[in-house]
Amino acid sequence: MNYVVGNLTDPVFRPPSEWNALLIAVTNGCTRKCTFCAMYRTKKFSVRKDIEEIKQDIKIAANFYGNQVRKVFFEDGNAFVVKPEILIDLTKYCYKILPNLKKVSAYAHAKDIVSKSDEDLKRLAESGFTMVYVGIESGDDEVLEACHKGTNQDEITLAAQKCHKAGIAWSGIFLLGLAGNNPEKSKKHAIESAKLINRMAPPTPIKWYISPLTLRVTPGTELWTQKSKGEFQPCSSTQILEELYTMIEYTSDDLQNCIFNTNHASNYLNLKGSLAKDKKEFLKRIELAIKNPNVRRPDYLRGL
Repeated sequence: MNYVVGNLTDPVFRPPSEWNALLIAVTNGCTRKCTFCAMYRTKKFSVRKDIEEIKQDIKIAANFYGNQVRKVFFEDGNAFVVKPEILIDLTKYCYKILPNLKKVSAYAHAKDIVSKSDEDLKRLAESGFTMVYVGIESGDDEVLEACHKGTNQDEITLAAQKCHKAGIAWSGIFLLGLAGNNPEKSKKHAIESAKLINRMAPPTPIKWYISPLTLRVTPGTELWTQKSKGEFQPCSSTQILEELYTMIEYTSDDLQNCIFNTNHASNYLNLKGSLAKDKKEFLKRIELAIKNPNVRRPDYLRGL
């Protein structure tokens, strides 16, 4: 259950791990319009200008929910776009009036992380901001360009390293199937994603998170139009699992404290563990699912 106060515009989205967070609107909508994403199509992006109004939302939540709140998630699609001093101010205020608060997080785009100085990111971490969730989607620059992500592998790598350096936990989200069912493009998407995972690894052994999701082509998106015209063909479930296998196969055996999780409802297989510690077990389970469709999560249980 999420804790909710006013000024959130439906539909509201948040990471699965923030299911019990207090949701606070800092922006509305998302700064990007990716070809595969239907999440924010009904919203025009805007930043809430009245910081005192946002603080009032937080205060109302504190009065209503009391000591229950342990997590705060700044909405909406890319709250990290706002100025660092505003994020710092709001984060400090959250800790001031929510006595049991342990975590403050938000969705972020790599470009908005890179645009902030190392000092600003460090001050943000010191204020108690703990984690960014970044929709990486792919390590393949061609795939990123095709889906209008507005970034590339080098920039995502830099964003991850800046967060590691500042002490902000990194949670990166990849999208299986985004290259379509062309075998060559699909394999390149998986291999380049693995390369990016390797490049994003922190220089010191701190926890970081990677979560692959599986593409669902949704009405109202450019990708849906491309599919309707025959310009994009989705991957089969077997191809999705082959991508997942390749992605993990090409990750470095030296990765440490990388929490790898495929428990999102869109996926065909639920994996949770640590790369590279559980790499062999992951590959073994994926290989079994490729050979035996009965092991896979059925379509009627999959969803976004």
